[in-house]
Amino acid sequence: MSTHMDNILDVEPRAMSFHFVRDTTNDFSEEQVIGQGGYGIVYKGVDRDGPVIAVRKLYPIREIDDEQLQKEFTGLKMLNHPNIVRLLAYCYEQEQLLIPYKEKHIFAPRTIRVLCFEYMKNGSLDQYIEDASSGLSWHGRYQIIKGISEGLRYLHEGLKTPIIHMNLKPSNILLDHNMIPKIADFGLRRLVGEGNARCMGTIAYMSPEFIERQIISHKCDIYSLGVIIIKLITGERLYSGHFDMSSDRFIELAHEEWRERLQKTLNGMSLEGYSQQIKKCLEIAFKCVELDRHERPSIGDIIDRLNETETLIPEEVRAVHTRIDSTHSELLEVHPQELYFPFMLKGRCEAMSSCSLQLKNRGDNRVAFMLVASNPDRYLTRKPLCGIVPPRCVYTLSLTMLQQTASTSSSDSSDFFTLYTTAVGQHDLLDVPKDVVSVEYDYFFKKVQKMPGARDKVQVATLKVICDRRPATKSIGRSSSPELGIYFGYPARHEAWI
Repeated sequence: MSTHMDNILDVEPRAMSFHFVRDTTNDFSEEQVIGQGGYGIVYKGVDRDGPVIAVRKLYPIREIDDEQLQKEFTGLKMLNHPNIVRLLAYCYEQEQLLIPYKEKHIFAPRTIRVLCFEYMKNGSLDQYIEDASSGLSWHGRYQIIKGISEGLRYLHEGLKTPIIHMNLKPSNILLDHNMIPKIADFGLRRLVGEGNARCMGTIAYMSPEFIERQIISHKCDIYSLGVIIIKLITGERLYSGHFDMSSDRFIELAHEEWRERLQKTLNGMSLEGYSQQIKKCLEIAFKCVELDRHERPSIGDIIDRLNETETLIPEEVRAVHTRIDSTHSELLEVHPQELYFPFMLKGRCEAMSSCSLQLKNRGDNRVAFMLVASNPDRYLTRKPLCGIVPPRCVYTLSLTMLQQTASTSSSDSSDFFTLYTTAVGQHDLLDVPKDVVSVEYDYFFKKVQKMPGARDKVQVATLKVICDRRPATKSIGRSSSPELGIYFGYPARHEAWI
């Protein structure tokens, strides 16, 4: 059997030696750990001759014979859907350990169970559940809701033998390099022991009938999906207060928050369409968390209703805002996706305001970036901001907008930033003098864009600018006066390792 990881993409289930798995994870080094849960620890597996994989080393819960293990792995491997994390290979071996026993040493058998999955570059959904005022755009959140629902329909209705997940939660929803959600950890309960308390799920996402009477059905997953949708739309802050109010009141508050955010970038039919879509999604979610499981919709009904919400938005408008929301880079995570500059009104002019932009590199390559303003004269630093984001590092930029007249539009479609990113080698763009850095980076990106396959080498994202003007008597939550503002030189940055 070949040892290279590119061969694990074969159609048939494939066993992998523990020796090879150990090599790809650097002997299960702590530096390779990318997650941990009730089933085991997850490591990043890297091999120079194949793709990156996620290696889950299962906890030694109970014995399971080879025939049953092969059957379960084969069933998982045959699953094929864009919203399901794909099992690529497995390892099941026995080894003898020398252990102390009654003042002497004896050999004891140990069973090793390892699962190898496709690697999800953007981690799990729980990292992205934030309030409506920040984080993912509505379009991004809706695509995640739709993707999770499609994956769950495949498990419930698309298989000869349906699968009930029973542990659906944000940490089990993984996101690939394009932010496409994929459901993970289904079917693992049978491999590690159904009675294991560590694998019984998270109570906040568990249906009441399972908590109280251990009733298991498809409607348990529907309940979990409802909680995920509510949290994804509203964030933890608003969700934690929904127990003290009616569902109608909660939907009204969440809808108002989103409408306020959308008004900064949308108007007319597009504003009404997206606003109503958010409200309909919340209504669907609350049907999913009905206490009576018989009142909850099926996953097919949920997707039908989601499809109906898409008709609320004119097709040409949806296409435009899909492009605006497309701020995810395969190379860097960009936060926030909208650059928000709060101002305090002072007569006819407004004070300067600053906004932070985080560029997160979760990969193993150096990534060069160039941030170019469409209207550079509006900003303290008129030249493009350029730099290198090292592997596993967060790079924070501080952008300062100069004084604007009170008549300046809060959402000027002509005011935006374009972010260019590309992976670079260890010796590229080193020790560039500060006085020519923008020229050097501009030349470098133009050179890369002329290369064959440039579309795959250079990532481009558009960051919309929003100016929020408020009376000086109101607090805006942070200082925006020239005396207290933080102004960096060129480039403005702060780095932190992740």
